[in-house]
Amino acid sequence: MKTLLDCLRNVPLFGALVDCSGRDHWNSLGETVVTLVLSTTPLWLGALIIYVTAPQSDVRYFSALQTTVSRGELFMYSTAFLAPIFWIALTDPPGARRFPSKVSHMIIIAVINMIAAVFFGLNVAGKQMNPVRAFPLSVVLFCTSVSLFYLGTVYHASRMPDPAGEFRREEASFTEAYREHRDEP
Repeated sequence: MKTLLDCLRNVPLFGALVDCSGRDHWNSLGETVVTLVLSTTPLWLGALIIYVTAPQSDVRYFSALQTTVSRGELFMYSTAFLAPIFWIALTDPPGARRFPSKVSHMIIIAVINMIAAVFFGLNVAGKQMNPVRAFPLSVVLFCTSVSLFYLGTVYHASRMPDPAGEFRREEASFTEAYREHRDEP
């Protein structure tokens, strides 16, 4: 079993998941959902407004949602979602282990940011994009960004020291040092 886990740890990007606890995943899932809901409020709330105010009753919510993101908006959201992970991956706080898969994260973040920036820039410049190709690309980049955000937050949570455990370890170390000091002649 240890050999299998060691092999899995070497898988780029996903290997460090074997060292993440259920609590790390739960906390990261919560952070990802809250960030996703709050940061995309203009998109889903705009779609809700379109849906509720549409004069025809055959407008579906997901059609309204697609209209709010069909002009390249998800390209911008893709890069915004990755900004915190860029910082988290590049900094190792005191007491924290090294961020796993740092190089893999940075490469994928750079590729997504370049693609998203180019297509968002083309859109802002008024260049016509083929919506049949651009929209699915923006959805794929956005979903990949959300996945990287989740991975980054779960890795960050797993590498941080447990404050209570760290306090107990320091207390035990102090107590041991004190006993040794008292027992000296």
